[in-house]
Amino acid sequence: MNANLKLNAALACLLLIAMGVSLLVGDVTTRPAALANWLSGNADAFHAIIFETVRAPRIVLCALTGFALGLAGAAIQGFLRNPLAEPGLLGASNGAALGAVAVIYLGLASTVSFAVPLAAALSALASVIILMAVAGRGASSLRLILAGFAVSAFCGAGIALALNLSPNYFAALEIAFWLLGAVENRSWLHVGLALPGVVIGCALMF
Repeated sequence: MNANLKLNAALACLLLIAMGVSLLVGDVTTRPAALANWLSGNADAFHAIIFETVRAPRIVLCALTGFALGLAGAAIQGFLRNPLAEPGLLGASNGAALGAVAVIYLGLASTVSFAVPLAAALSALASVIILMAVAGRGASSLRLILAGFAVSAFCGAGIALALNLSPNYFAALEIAFWLLGAVENRSWLHVGLALPGVVIGCALMF
């Protein structure tokens, strides 16, 4: 087994351990025995709700998001021939954040459950289209990076403006938590919303 396979196997084991710990840790303390009962299909209704409805969707969503971002980072590093490149370099991350922040700012997040992820995806796509329009066809890596900085700065300014003009404290707090990557109140519905985009995006990158 070569070094890369050993490293991947070790990281996969660490991911599984982190998932198990995340299932046990939370506002409600659960014991390993309760987790074992749930995995074997013998959990009581209380623990089944905690594991299946509250914690498991968040863990799966975090794993999907991390995998997609990791692959996107690797693809951008290969494309730009720069080991320091990351998905936010071309403005897509800030573009997605701006769309999500706009939905939260307008109060649509509480009325439509999929409004935030949908707005984030569409805004990220729009930022990439703007990036390609600004950089031009056949642009060099340097020109692409400079155009990405411009798009990212513009979206960052929009996010800062939304935070400063947020109608109340709770809206600003919700925006801040989303920007920090909070996965509270996420369910299997959000996993279902993320899965097609992750699968299609990863397939295109591969």
